[in-house]
Amino acid sequence: MNRDPLLPAVIAAQRGHECAYCFLQRATRGLVGKVYQEQLSGRYRFDDWEADALVSLINSVRCFALIERSARFSTYYTQSLLNRSRDIKRKAMSHKGRAAAEMLSFDESPSLGQTLVTDSFNPEQILLVKEALRDIRFRRGKGYAHGVSKLVGLKPLKKHLDAKEARRMQQVQYHFKKTVYRALKEE
Repeated sequence: MNRDPLLPAVIAAQRGHECAYCFLQRATRGLVGKVYQEQLSGRYRFDDWEADALVSLINSVRCFALIERSARFSTYYTQSLLNRSRDIKRKAMSHKGRAAAEMLSFDESPSLGQTLVTDSFNPEQILLVKEALRDIRFRRGKGYAHGVSKLVGLKPLKKHLDAKEARRMQQVQYHFKKTVYRALKEE
């Protein structure tokens, strides 16, 4: 087996030197980017992937066996990253993951100064959506109207919702999306 250039840093990290983790993170930055581009590009945010890669690095350093090495550390770490990317894809493709992706996150709701942007720059699609939204017959009720106005940004949304309010907002969002999808399918 060839000499492993990362081995001294791994040994230092296992002995508790925190600067070794910084070195390993810098040395494997290209590897992290490559795995992201090949496996998760467009499915997962890069900054979240970097955080997951750092956790994977810490676990790889902790579990890497120095005595009975059968591979380089970079190979071991690459396999750890690939396994983590597969876990992320499985979670996203599961029924629970798809349902969670369709829901609007209350933590990432736009503030008053932000504007919402669609991923479609096609004017025809935007016109169809606007026409469909004009013709939709929404549910009646104060609670539903209040929830929809919060979803579309007309009324401010609290930073932290209690369980009852969060559940109500999830229900309003579910019914709102269902109504919008139904209207878009009719067009």
